[in-house]
Amino acid sequence: MNKSNGSKGPGIARQTGFSLFELVVYLLVSSILFATVINRYRDFPGEAERANFTAVLAQLKAGVNLQMIDMIARGNWSGRTDSLEGSNPMDLMLEAPSNYVGEFAVVEPRTMPRRVWYFDTGRGELVYLAENTQNLYAVGDNGNQPSDQVRFRISSLQTEDAAPGEGWQGLTLAPVVPYQWRRVPLDMDAIAETRADAQSQTDIPPSLEALTSNQ
Repeated sequence: MNKSNGSKGPGIARQTGFSLFELVVYLLVSSILFATVINRYRDFPGEAERANFTAVLAQLKAGVNLQMIDMIARGNWSGRTDSLEGSNPMDLMLEAPSNYVGEFAVVEPRTMPRRVWYFDTGRGELVYLAENTQNLYAVGDNGNQPSDQVRFRISSLQTEDAAPGEGWQGLTLAPVVPYQWRRVPLDMDAIAETRADAQSQTDIPPSLEALTSNQ
C-alpha cells in the first residue's frame, strides 16, 4: 500500500503573483492618485516648467554625446566638427519635443509664445523662452540678472595651441551665457493638503469592494 509523502502535486501548486482582477484594482487606484496629484501640481507652474526644461535639456545633451561617441568610434571627426558647431541640437534627437516650434532667422521674443524652444539660425543657438521667470537668472560679471530666456550652442572643444585638424577633444552643448534656474519654493500647506486628498482616495469604491469579497 502506497503512503502519501505529503508533497503537493503540480496541479495544486500555490498561485503566485497578481491576478488579473488585482491588477485592474491596482490600476484604478493608481489612476485616482495620479489624477489627484496632477490637479494639485498645477498649483506649482514654475516648478513644473523648470522640470520640463531640465528633462528636455538632458535629452539634448544625450543626443550631442551620442553624436560625439559615434564620431570617435568611426574615427571620422576630422572635418565634421566644423559642420556640427553651431548646428541645431534638435536635429540630433529621434523626436523633437512638442514645445519645439522650429527654426527662425529673425525672432521678436515679445511675439513668441512662452515655454517653447526654437533655433536661431542667424546665431546658431538653441533658445528656450521661459514663462515663469521668478527664479531664472543670467549669471555675469555684474551678478545674477533676471532673464526670460536661455541660449545653448553646440561647440567643438579644441586643445589650446593645437595644429589645424588636431587636438579635438569633443562636442559640448553649453549655455551661451551661464544661468541659474532655482527651484520654485513650494507651498508646504498645499502639499500637505495634496497628501491628505491622495490618502482619502486610496479606499476602494464599494462596487469594487463587493467584487473583491466575491473573489
